[in-house]
Amino acid sequence: MHCSYIWLTFASKYRLMMRKATIVFATFGLMALWGCQSGHNRQAQKFSQMARSINQSCPQRMSETIRLDSTNYDEKNNVMSYFYSVSGELDDAAYMSAYYDTFKQALQEAVDNSIEMEEYRKYGTSIRYVYFSGSNQKQLAEFSFNSPK
Repeated sequence: MHCSYIWLTFASKYRLMMRKATIVFATFGLMALWGCQSGHNRQAQKFSQMARSINQSCPQRMSETIRLDSTNYDEKNNVMSYFYSVSGELDDAAYMSAYYDTFKQALQEAVDNSIEMEEYRKYGTSIRYVYFSGSNQKQLAEFSFNSPK
């Protein structure tokens, strides 16, 4: 009888310890998920703020033929977009089409290697560049890049 009493006492204490352990582990798990979500939200807020900050100084002349008109961060899809107007020889659909691959390669290298894009790369943010005609506002080209994590 004494042995079964010890066993029952141990079993009930064991179940109680397991319930406590489960609660502790579940709590830590939820905190970890919340922390990841919180980190995601902080990064998304930072990118949104960066886009708003850039937009306050737009339009910005980037070169003689390229002007940055605005930016946008799409939190749902984790995409940072840059919208440009072009003039001069770039303001020609045939020219943009003829040199599309050259432009794409140069932009890909910038996304992959520039210090300015490092934070986007770390976060796995896709980058999108959209170019419009300065003379008729029609879209001439769009380039999208998925950043490696």
